[in-house]
Amino acid sequence: MGIRLGLLGLALALFSGCTASRALCPAEGGRPWREVKSSHFRVRTNLEEPAAARTAVELEEFRRALLLAWGAGFDPPGTVDVIVLGNPRDLEEFTDARYAGFAGQTPDGPRMVMTGGGGYLLADSTGDKETQAHELAHYLSAFALPRQPRWISEGLASYLQTVTIRPSDRNVVLGRASPALLQYVRAHGWLTLEELWQWDGQTNQGTAELQRHYASSWLWVHYLINEHGERFDTFQNQLARGEDPRRAFTAAFQGDTTYQAALANYVQLGRYAISTQPLPPVPTQTQTRRLEPADVHVIRSILFTQAPGDVPPAERQRKADLELDQALKEDPTHVETLRLRAEKLDKAERLKLARELVEKHPEDGRAWDLLANALEANADLSAAQEQARKRAAELLPDSPSVQNSLAWYYVTTDQPQKGFAPAQRAVRLMPGNAAILNTQAALFFQTGRCKEAVAMGRRALDMLHEGVSDATRQDFKRIVNVFETKCVSAPAAPSAKAE
Repeated sequence: MGIRLGLLGLALALFSGCTASRALCPAEGGRPWREVKSSHFRVRTNLEEPAAARTAVELEEFRRALLLAWGAGFDPPGTVDVIVLGNPRDLEEFTDARYAGFAGQTPDGPRMVMTGGGGYLLADSTGDKETQAHELAHYLSAFALPRQPRWISEGLASYLQTVTIRPSDRNVVLGRASPALLQYVRAHGWLTLEELWQWDGQTNQGTAELQRHYASSWLWVHYLINEHGERFDTFQNQLARGEDPRRAFTAAFQGDTTYQAALANYVQLGRYAISTQPLPPVPTQTQTRRLEPADVHVIRSILFTQAPGDVPPAERQRKADLELDQALKEDPTHVETLRLRAEKLDKAERLKLARELVEKHPEDGRAWDLLANALEANADLSAAQEQARKRAAELLPDSPSVQNSLAWYYVTTDQPQKGFAPAQRAVRLMPGNAAILNTQAALFFQTGRCKEAVAMGRRALDMLHEGVSDATRQDFKRIVNVFETKCVSAPAAPSAKAE
């Protein structure tokens, strides 16, 4: 680096591993970190304040560009977590290869990690924009289409991942073909639509088989949008109403299968239309706060554990633990650090820590959520857990996971009427989360609303896509089977509003 760290910098490096990039260290000489909140994003970054605020607004524009796929007036709720590293080389510290960014999941939605600042989301930008667009499209599409067979989910996300905002006129360009996916299907062929319909029931697929399914899904969605747009729109409208996907598709295409014969010619010619639309206005208000050193060490811990690459898990965890150690040196009662540390404690120690944290941070919903989870781990379903869950939900009204936890408490204690309000809020905030949908289904079932329980259970099954284990998929199928079996002879309950 060419500059001596000094005693303080050396001490922090030894404790936290801040040796590869001083720009990412909260130590003396490192760039300050800040959090910028916009209407739909929380951006944590070491960019300078003007660039940080501009990036948050750019993300709002990117989100709005994707939403144009479902109309200019479509604007669902929810907040996305974003970490932006100012220098593209900064990410190298956390992985064994060069990545421009990556995306993952949190209990409250996607987390996007990207590098660089300013212009990242424009047509001529560098960086792994397609990965971010793909994951954000998955998240947003769940608000538009509550029923999604897997080929539609992946096909739409792949179709939308090429979205760009044209620098010259700020118009949004949707529908460009993915060069990599087009090259794949030309070289290796593609699956039939009937084969793609079977994807939801398939498990233990290898990399090559998954690649073939992803590419084929993109191709069919791209083709149907371009060559049979009206029928595909009808199909999407029926999915938006929660109708069964297979029946909806058959109704939209009225049993006609002649469209399949033209697909080969479409692939070879490569002629397709793109959509160019003006970018609607986006909210530009942002709020900025300086992050404390402990906050930054938590971010570094997250990056060590979640960045892509072949670094062994044990080494990742070792470095992440060093970051958490240093965070606690900076702030011994730092809530997020202690929440992460609590995962390794036994039940009694976790409960003790949670109670101490609530006492020191009574206005922090994360502390109350930790206390509620600790009580649950100790099989405590008393009023103490209910109080903790209610307080967490009050302090974190926009956290779908916290709202869902309160609703699930009422499922487990057989108080379904109390559970509907938080459950419905969780569904509104994150309709693509299968566990949240399952909670709503359980509440319907407990109140005898069988038809709605089955429908919601099937919605939950639809949302089990990437990264879901076969065991989890089978568990959700068993739940739906229970609903269907026990509801056959049960009298229908009145379909009153649940609020």
